[in-house]
Amino acid sequence: MEAKPTYAELEDKITALSEKVRDQLSLENQYRSLVDSTNDSLYLVDINGRYLFMNPNHAQRMNIPGSKTTGYYYRDFHTPEQATEFESKVRTVFETGISLHDEHESARGEGYFLRTFSPVRDQANYGNIIAVSVISKDISKRRKIEEALLQSEEKYRQLIEHSTEAIFILKEGKITFANSRTETMLGHQMDDLELISFINLVISEDREMVFERQKIILHGDTSAGNYSFRIVNKNGGTVWVSLNSAAIVWDDEPATLNFMRDITRQKKNEARLMQAQKLESIGTLAGGIAHDFNNLLMGIQGHTSLALLKLSKDDPNYEHIKTIESLVMSGANLTRQLLGFARGGKYEVKRADLNALIDKTSRTLGRTKKEIRISRRFERNLWPTDIDQGQIEQVLMNLFINAAQSMPGGGELYLETKNTYLDNSHFKTFAVKSGNYVKISVTDTGIGMDEKTRERIFEPFFTTREMGRGTGLGLASAYGIIKNHNGFINVYSEKGQGSTFNIYLPAAVKKDETDVAAGELPGGLNRCTETILLVDDEAVVQEVAGAMLKALGCTVIAASDGPSALDIYTEHHSRIDLVILDMVMPDMNGGEVFDEIRKINPQAKVLLSSGYSLNGQASRIIARGCNGFIQKPFTIDDIYRQIRKIMGHASDPPGPMQPTLPF
Repeated sequence: MEAKPTYAELEDKITALSEKVRDQLSLENQYRSLVDSTNDSLYLVDINGRYLFMNPNHAQRMNIPGSKTTGYYYRDFHTPEQATEFESKVRTVFETGISLHDEHESARGEGYFLRTFSPVRDQANYGNIIAVSVISKDISKRRKIEEALLQSEEKYRQLIEHSTEAIFILKEGKITFANSRTETMLGHQMDDLELISFINLVISEDREMVFERQKIILHGDTSAGNYSFRIVNKNGGTVWVSLNSAAIVWDDEPATLNFMRDITRQKKNEARLMQAQKLESIGTLAGGIAHDFNNLLMGIQGHTSLALLKLSKDDPNYEHIKTIESLVMSGANLTRQLLGFARGGKYEVKRADLNALIDKTSRTLGRTKKEIRISRRFERNLWPTDIDQGQIEQVLMNLFINAAQSMPGGGELYLETKNTYLDNSHFKTFAVKSGNYVKISVTDTGIGMDEKTRERIFEPFFTTREMGRGTGLGLASAYGIIKNHNGFINVYSEKGQGSTFNIYLPAAVKKDETDVAAGELPGGLNRCTETILLVDDEAVVQEVAGAMLKALGCTVIAASDGPSALDIYTEHHSRIDLVILDMVMPDMNGGEVFDEIRKINPQAKVLLSSGYSLNGQASRIIARGCNGFIQKPFTIDDIYRQIRKIMGHASDPPGPMQPTLPF
């Protein structure tokens, strides 16, 4: 029989039990104090989103008065959409037993909160989930900081993405970061650029220099950071670039930050200027050679004539000397062409009608080259010019023969004349004087020329024909003759795309009139009021054409490519009166952009612009309903007339070009 505990033993047990109860109550009080004092919202919900418990902070947020804080549902205090989302997450926790997190904005505009949904398990049966606890923490300050950082990052991203320069990071010889302009300039997407060594994009002749420069820059030499070289884009085209580099640390490794600018246009302008200067020097040299050579030929011719006087036709030497005389005449013809090319060549000037001269000369070609179809578009009331008709006829024949040789299987020859006004801001390479000019355009559909050939066509003795089939003086003499008439020749040509030769000759000044003063618009032009979308991928054209349009009074909106033009037109077409559209552009050509514009607005007025004459692709766009065509380079008078014509404020223009049957 178990002995009964003594009074002292009972007293000790009661004391111990009391202390345990006190400890338990103290722990509960601590937990309750923690829950009640926190700034976070703490609450329990069942599977239907009904509140089983909430701390005072959450009750205050829900604006629940008194001590009754259970029995409410989450949907009682939130929108149906918010309640549906909340209840879905609660059910997910009940079903999976996995905690969830989300960020949400308070329905009462109190800010942003981070919520944690956690399962509450039965202590007796731990696998059984009896509720979901939710802790909601105010993260409004953090969100504001994050949004400020995002805004700051977005500003820098906008600056980088909208830069006209390619901006990229080079690390270990590869591009690890690049803006969209880099992708456009190089023709590669970023995923491809990360796999390509940058040095392999550089033209082989420049690689060693670029490699050494990058190495020097990484060693901290800032003086080596600005240089120019050539790259080859994905399409195989060569692009001149100017690069500005600086050493940086990127992802804890040495790298270079690079700003790259396309200077191809600048290099081409420099090459054209050097070409003009070279031709000037060659012209001076050719003139001196021709002059001295003519003196030699005169001596040979004189002695030949004297010898023939003393010889009968039966003399065995008679035919030899006649042959010498014939060869002297051939030499004289060559020197005449050299003198035509040389600065200061002599000619007899008379006032002439170029329309009649071109028509007569082209008909001569038509009779001998029946496989060539000739089209003529002559300006009515073409301004007269003071010219040597024989020399200008020689120029025309040289151009016609050159065109015929580029179309051995036949083709189209387009001839056009136009009155135009040029000021000294046009064609700076040619040092144009302000005034009225007559423009002659000769366009063929032949094989065209590549850039290297185009740069040399006016050099004496340069020819693409086989040995013995030409002297190479035809275009050289044409260049010199036009230059000696105070005019100039401008050429557009691409391989497989034909060629256009534009000749500008000063219009004759009548006895009772003077030249138009520099900066003065011809013909007393009225101020324009149209809003014009100018679409051209050449920055120089945008700048010059935009300035001319603004000088006329137009409001100008500029776009550098087809996609951006369409974005602008989609948003602003209701206030755009006219679109001046370049025909040849990357990504989308003029024909594609025209078709999309007409989808947006079937009544859109569009003026097509091109360095080529109105043929081929341009003719097809005109046939689809384009309102007009203007050939680059155009003058302020040219563009004014076209605007007035299209907008319905001009007299009838010259009739459309009609092809004539071959003679």
